[in-house]
Amino acid sequence: MAMTALFRLRSIAAMLFALTAAAVYGNDEASDLTFAKYARYGADVWARNPMAQISGEGEACISCHTSLPYALVEPLLPGDYPAYDNMLRNIDNRIRTWDDNTAWYADDKLEQTAIAGGMPPDALKAFLNARESRGVEAVFNALIRGMHDAYAGAAATSVTRLAFENMWEEQNRIGTEAGRWGWIRANLVPWEVGDSGIWGASLACVAASLYPALAPEDHFAMLGRSLEQAFSDPSVSLHTKAAVLWCDAEWHGQILADQAADAVAARLLAAQRKDGGWALRDLGPWPDWEGSGSDCCQNRDTRSDTYATGFALLALLRNRHRLEAEHAVRLDKAVEWIDRQLGNPYPAGPRYNTHGSSDTEMPEFRDNLYANAGAMWSYVAKKTYELERAPWGDD
Repeated sequence: MAMTALFRLRSIAAMLFALTAAAVYGNDEASDLTFAKYARYGADVWARNPMAQISGEGEACISCHTSLPYALVEPLLPGDYPAYDNMLRNIDNRIRTWDDNTAWYADDKLEQTAIAGGMPPDALKAFLNARESRGVEAVFNALIRGMHDAYAGAAATSVTRLAFENMWEEQNRIGTEAGRWGWIRANLVPWEVGDSGIWGASLACVAASLYPALAPEDHFAMLGRSLEQAFSDPSVSLHTKAAVLWCDAEWHGQILADQAADAVAARLLAAQRKDGGWALRDLGPWPDWEGSGSDCCQNRDTRSDTYATGFALLALLRNRHRLEAEHAVRLDKAVEWIDRQLGNPYPAGPRYNTHGSSDTEMPEFRDNLYANAGAMWSYVAKKTYELERAPWGDD
């Protein structure tokens, strides 16, 4: 039985929860300001990362671990911020010069980056290349630009329309990855591994749902077939299937068969931990990855993390219609877990699933890319819970 009856009570429950959270964690406005400082700090650090600037030709490239989740969060934060405006200007410039600019990971840029990092010139070419970075950039540009317009409740601007044209132009049309995009596989779980191209295609699917008129019928049909096929593949991680599930919800069930989607929603619920959160290591499989082998925390086997919790919760919230009424308390518990994590001022709060970056200026940020990405996704999930709809528009 779906949660229809429960939704009638949700506004009351949400109000009571908000009052409780305010009493425990402090004023919501103050909490938002604290989080805004946290999110913008990370955006500033990445913007001046010298390695990222090489790829982005003087401006930081759009990263899966920092720039993308930050772009999903900034429109929800109080006030305006220069780093976001500058990011959009850079994206717009890249969109408009798409046919003439150089891919993030062109050979000469990889050589410069390797040398700047004290490595041999060819050190990065084994797992990074121009074609794959081009696919990533095309999808991210369309998603970020589309989200920006959708958050404002506006029609797609001309540059957003061009971003979608570029994205569909880069879509693979033949081969085993037809319907998807070239994708980086630099062994960065979960965004740059074997099945990450499906995760990326799911983000393209979400982007297309914002402005369906910008999705050519043949291109979208090819994307849908690819996602449906991947969804039934047992080697594809639960994390990636959660992304496909999210995409299916945005398209009101047009991508997946109900039975398959219901089964994955149930798997996500089953993976929730007793503390209310999820752990990235439980959303595999990823061969040869220990789960959180470089974590700061010795009890990583039993500890949830912000990235897995935020992403899993967002997928489930957008699929509320697939859940039983009894599961509402499970979603409430996840939001309570998120509130506890986001209630800690940066950089003093707990950080899980560390991963190093090339930034040497801010080690407290450098060593916590997963946690910073997780905070952003958790914040989006929290707002989705509070609004009972997607923050980027009415359902």
